[in-house]
Amino acid sequence: MFKMEITSIDVRETIAFTRRIVDECGARLTGSPACKKAALLIRDELKKHCDRVEIEEFDVRPEAFRALLKTAAVVYTLSVFLLYFDYLLLSAVGFLLVTLAVVGQIFFYWQIFEPFCKRMKGYNVFGTIEPAEQAKQQILLSGHHDSAHEFRFLKRFQKLYALRIIPAMLAVLAAPVFAWIWVYYRFALDSVPAFGIFFQYGVLISLVFVAPMYFFMSDEATPGAGDNMIATAMIIKLAQLFQKARQANADFLRHTRLIILSTDAEEAGLRGARAFARRHKKELLTPASFNFNIDSIYNLTELQFLTTDINSTIRLSKKMAAQCREIAAGLGYTTRLFAITPGGGGTDAAEFARVGVQATTLIGMPTALIRDKMVYHTLDDTVEHIEPAAVEASLKIALKYILEKEREASA
Repeated sequence: MFKMEITSIDVRETIAFTRRIVDECGARLTGSPACKKAALLIRDELKKHCDRVEIEEFDVRPEAFRALLKTAAVVYTLSVFLLYFDYLLLSAVGFLLVTLAVVGQIFFYWQIFEPFCKRMKGYNVFGTIEPAEQAKQQILLSGHHDSAHEFRFLKRFQKLYALRIIPAMLAVLAAPVFAWIWVYYRFALDSVPAFGIFFQYGVLISLVFVAPMYFFMSDEATPGAGDNMIATAMIIKLAQLFQKARQANADFLRHTRLIILSTDAEEAGLRGARAFARRHKKELLTPASFNFNIDSIYNLTELQFLTTDINSTIRLSKKMAAQCREIAAGLGYTTRLFAITPGGGGTDAAEFARVGVQATTLIGMPTALIRDKMVYHTLDDTVEHIEPAAVEASLKIALKYILEKEREASA
């Protein structure tokens, strides 16, 4: 009788596939030949385990985030000097544009300035495993295969990362408020506000934090083993397990369709997941879908299920996250629920939650304000820094979740 379980061999094979993609493709920036090559290799692997496999192209402008940070730093700096030379109105406009850009594009992940960036092609890869009987639900297992630009602020002095980012964010948010109050005083009241001289000194000092944002992302790209090739390798392994069960006439999926999705452009603002969710919204909602997203698995002791996403602006399924935590506890693993903090970025689960899919993300990395020795978004993001125990736990939790949801559907 076929036994559905995760073995040490499964863990080794999952890590080996991750190493293979990293070794053969290297860094995988969206739009690069290396990223497309990775997508094709993933497609070929999924074909061994799925009933149907597709690769979908979508338009993406991956430089939008990096270019916007640079532009914002320059415009903010110019606005500070315009203020000192008494070009108050121009300075206020500049501060406001920076705030709109940072809040819209980087905080909410809107697509405001992307038309000004070069268009490229991204490649989502997905396969489906059909149930033995009528599908009453779908479980979407997702990870992403693109890798990120190196974050220079994580390269050195990691413990100071938050202390360098937070003052810059506060300055960008506060500057236009005080600048436009000053505009009101000048043009409506023909006077100077009492805070004027302090504001001038304040924005000048803020350049210590804002100007370096020009150099925040380097030209170099990370190997992206833990973020996030290991997740794609894990969902492929889960597909393999269910295919083996079917071949052994022990089909564990009677009413649950599995969708195995590896997205592109996650590091470019979740654009791959957004393209997939919008294109397949109708199919994702009929029957109901549950998105078990996996991202940045490094440490067993840091396993967490997200309840919010995109800087805490998107609600994920707290019910689903809690169920996953209970499943983990039943397997002997301590996990926790985590509402992603403002400035913490986002994961692909957010895009599925936007269209009405119940979703959560399993992560396995430190989320405290002060962190050190992280390899996430650095050139040290290699297979050696992924704990096999974290991979084993993630596979077991995901597998148990699928089987539990199938049991519910069958009941």
